[in-house]
Amino acid sequence: MSLAPAPLKVYPAYARMGIPGAINECHLREGVYRRLLAVARALPAGLTLLVLDGWRPWRVQEYLFEALSEAIREIHPAISDAELLEHTREFVALPSQSADAPSPHLTGGAVDVTLCDADGLPLPMGTLFDAALPTSHTAAFEHRTELNDDERAARDNRRLLYHAMTAQGFTNLPSEWWHFDFGDQLWAHYSGQGQALYGPAELDSIESRWRRQLQQQAQDRDGR
Repeated sequence: MSLAPAPLKVYPAYARMGIPGAINECHLREGVYRRLLAVARALPAGLTLLVLDGWRPWRVQEYLFEALSEAIREIHPAISDAELLEHTREFVALPSQSADAPSPHLTGGAVDVTLCDADGLPLPMGTLFDAALPTSHTAAFEHRTELNDDERAARDNRRLLYHAMTAQGFTNLPSEWWHFDFGDQLWAHYSGQGQALYGPAELDSIESRWRRQLQQQAQDRDGR
């Protein structure tokens, strides 16, 4: 499902950043899309839900994983391979097309979101979207005894986003305040479900649609 009518806003962040292979749209599973609409309509007056990323091509996932891994290695040249993998996976999932363990964004069930004010400006959340920092953890400001005004505002905005999303069945990735899931393996893990609802997905093209139609036509003919 491609986004979006009001009350959703869309800013395809990776395409705007010029990430190789990123698409200038946000696509999601229909069930995820409908839940986002419910989230947006339940927000306090004057606030809007801004979608930053949804379904993500595998090559974009690969680029993000390799780029962050290289940046960590550059800053910490003595880091072990195991530590490098752990630190990279804290913020970017392994690029995988496996039916058993696909990258969450490849399923169309993962979505990156934030909140906007009445003028369409993002609310302060404490970090930028996709910041690979400890303060990106959803609960980063929850356990501090002293907060300045900016940190208090970020904490309250994160709480609002978190509770609005989870009220519609989403789960949150604890290391990223912006990342929520429905129907994918992360959702199954954090919600205690036995299995995911969604596997890896690809955008439907006219070529794939024709191929399916011709295959079905051949099967119908052979079955006569």
